[in-house]
Amino acid sequence: MKIVKAFGPKDLRIVEVPMPEPGPGDVRIKVRASGICGSDKWLWYVSGETDSIAGHEVSGEVDKLGEGVYSFKVGDPVIINNVGGCGVCAACRGGAFVQCPAWDGSLDVNNGFGEYLIAPARNCMRILPGLDFVEAALVMDNWGTPYAGIKCGKIKPGMDVLVNGCGPIGQSAIALCAEMGAYVIAVESLSFRRQYALKNGAKAVLTPDELPDAAQKLTGGVGVDVVMECSGDGGAYDNYLKALKIGGTLVAIGEGANININSSDQIIRRSLSIAGTWYSTMPQASEIMQLALQKRIDLKCFLTHVVTLDEVPGLFSSIIACEDGVLKCVIAFD
Repeated sequence: MKIVKAFGPKDLRIVEVPMPEPGPGDVRIKVRASGICGSDKWLWYVSGETDSIAGHEVSGEVDKLGEGVYSFKVGDPVIINNVGGCGVCAACRGGAFVQCPAWDGSLDVNNGFGEYLIAPARNCMRILPGLDFVEAALVMDNWGTPYAGIKCGKIKPGMDVLVNGCGPIGQSAIALCAEMGAYVIAVESLSFRRQYALKNGAKAVLTPDELPDAAQKLTGGVGVDVVMECSGDGGAYDNYLKALKIGGTLVAIGEGANININSSDQIIRRSLSIAGTWYSTMPQASEIMQLALQKRIDLKCFLTHVVTLDEVPGLFSSIIACEDGVLKCVIAFD
């Protein structure tokens, strides 16, 4: 089978490797679509040749069953929950692998930049009829991550919600909050992303340097109910907190932020809450598919590029740098 392999910094090539075989409890998936996530940029900067294969936003077809797998049959269309839990704790039994206390990343399902991969059967979910493979590949992470954040922030109709960072995750957050009846203020430095934010339901768009004053003005000086932080910009947390109303909540979604907070002045005396969330559970993914089938959300509303596996090495730099209007790219397989 073909994969995208890194041979060093900025050196990606298509190579052939042996077909993987499923072990007990696993299935082999013929990949049909694989999203390119911002976190996949590690592949572009590896120090030397690596056998690790990127890609964790995957949909495909069950190609082969491992021993003891009876929940699927060959040919079933599925999406894959990337987070590998222990499989036996209460969280895993409920499909919330993201809350597994034993999680350490070692069992996560990747390898989407290849034609086939192996996944635990428990991490696979049938794609509901009416959704195509490209749409399905976006469900678990790109939509599931902000959907989990919305649940965490307890967003309700009529709330004022600020979404900071309008990449693919932020665009999903905007569309979901708007669908739920919130007044959405989007914050983003890139002009073309702000335009997508308006298209996807934001009522106002700001640049980061307009915070917190513009957010306060838009809410009559009260502040927003919830900030959904999707950028990972730790230096701006002070402005996010100042944009919140008394008793408001900041939901941290963007990875990698280093923050320095004065708990007394910034949190305690304003009765603020900070919550963290990442990725989605299996039940949440099912709910997202239902929202899509009900036409309440458009899973492709931020999709700008669909490419083949062979095109990935030549386009990867532009994709991860969001050049030339690239917002979201999905690899489609025959």
